Amino acid sequence: MDPCTAQNRKRKNEQTGPEAPGSPKKYTKIALRSLSNVRHPRLPRNSIDSHNYTDVYRVAWSYNLNTMFTKNFCEIVGKRLKHTWEAPDGFSTGISIYNCVTRRQEPFVVKNKDSVTWYTCGPTVYDSPHVGHASSYARLDTVRNIMRNHFKLNVVSVMNITDIDEKIIKRARQDKTEAKEIAAKYEKEFWEALDLLKVKQPDVVLRVTKNMDLIVDFIKSLVNSNGAYVAADGSVYFNLSEYQYRYGKLQNIPDNYYDGERSKLKRNPSDFALWKRCDPSEPHWDSPWGAGRPGWHAECSALASHAFGNEIDVHAGGLDLRFPHHENEEAQSCASFDRPHWVNYWMHTGHLHLKDSLKMSKSLKNTVSVSDMLKTCSPDVFRLACASAHYSSPIEYSDDWIGNAANLFKVYKNFMRSCADVEKGFVKPSLDCDVLQQLLNESVTSVDDCFRDDFNTPRAIEVLNRIVSVCNSMIYTTATGAVTGNLHYLVALKNVFCDTLTTFGVWPYESTRSVAERGKEDDIVDVLVNFRHGVRQIGIAQKNRELLNACDGARESLAKLGFSVKDYGKVTSWSR
Repeated sequence: MDPCTAQNRKRKNEQTGPEAPGSPKKYTKIALRSLSNVRHPRLPRNSIDSHNYTDVYRVAWSYNLNTMFTKNFCEIVGKRLKHTWEAPDGFSTGISIYNCVTRRQEPFVVKNKDSVTWYTCGPTVYDSPHVGHASSYARLDTVRNIMRNHFKLNVVSVMNITDIDEKIIKRARQDKTEAKEIAAKYEKEFWEALDLLKVKQPDVVLRVTKNMDLIVDFIKSLVNSNGAYVAADGSVYFNLSEYQYRYGKLQNIPDNYYDGERSKLKRNPSDFALWKRCDPSEPHWDSPWGAGRPGWHAECSALASHAFGNEIDVHAGGLDLRFPHHENEEAQSCASFDRPHWVNYWMHTGHLHLKDSLKMSKSLKNTVSVSDMLKTCSPDVFRLACASAHYSSPIEYSDDWIGNAANLFKVYKNFMRSCADVEKGFVKPSLDCDVLQQLLNESVTSVDDCFRDDFNTPRAIEVLNRIVSVCNSMIYTTATGAVTGNLHYLVALKNVFCDTLTTFGVWPYESTRSVAERGKEDDIVDVLVNFRHGVRQIGIAQKNRELLNACDGARESLAKLGFSVKDYGKVTSWSR
């Protein structure tokens, strides 16, 4: 043994005394050792040790025993904190998805591929939606699109709307109106923002105020099973000391998280509210424990369980919801259904933040509204920007972030126009059949691999960029030739390209207004482009630089109006 180590150990023993049989120090070690043995065997030990002391002391506090570090207590700790995640029985999708319980990617197995259950935590509607909200819902929409469109899973999505809350009541007082008016106003703005960003609405929307009986019944079942208790003022708290499964499995809880939390109503600092007694002058609902409102965590568990029962395939939300909201949802639902897990896969989106700041949040007053953001970029550009980062990665909202996506979207639009020109016969490039066929096979396989790898959209975008690069190099080559027999490979690659982008919520095609709406405008542009083309041909024949410069100026002016004009020798084409 190293002399310094021996000396430090001797000094420590002198200060604390030897490990006597039955001492707290001895049984703390026994508890920690038992915890290491019951944890998931595939987890690295260092991912366990960082929170064992926290778990032991939390359970010890919840028991409030004078002899908390006894052999009996250590057995209880082993029972309470034992948790191993097991893949559910059902259909194996072939997808690997990050699992925050095991801290690694796991096979994505669903109960039924024809009815994949997906619950998303919805907004508390007391203010206008901001870009942080938008990025989270857009990224989750992309993942659902991949499941539905690419893997052909029938995803059934449910979202709650918290339309009563202290923040809503406070806003109503400020605006001198009723809470329900505030909720209705900002819920409407929320759905309008999602529509603008082409985020599909959930199949089912459950509002708290319309389902209060379900929430009360859920809390009542916990009280009846001793999973919750009624405090002196009529509030109801989750009883963590009676929880039979591990609390803190979604993420490590800091040692000092509950420091300073002391309440005359709660038995333990870590207990959380299921039902909150409120002032009779505020919006309230009747319950067996008196007038009040539900706790935030209880709302989601009750509504999600009403829709999907005692097991859910996917539960999604922002990373900031993982603790305490999702952790508490999981705990109270496991207690209610008496099962070790309620949600099979938790999915969390990374924060969107401003430069040098934390997450974008109304409480931090650092938000950018969706309406303001859309003044600087299109919905397609925003969706492409969101897809450029993995759904779980943080994003820094900046002009560069938007600008990079805008430039990439412009490249994609130009590629689509070039393909259209080849299809219409305006351009007759020399297409290498072997190269295109190999690119097609590799692209299809690569996109599939990306989506199976935890829905890796940034890697899929790299595949799209390669398609554009290789195809453009052929379309714009100086060599020309017949495309007979080879064109279908280019069109097939374009289809892979478009299908992937539409899965991201990005529409690469030209606007599809009706003929009646576009007819006159198209006729005018046709006349102008044909006139310009005639003038340009005269300029080329006469080598008249003045005429050619005038034609270039007309093309640039049309581009500013949204019309792209391309000259191919003796042929000119235009598109929107």
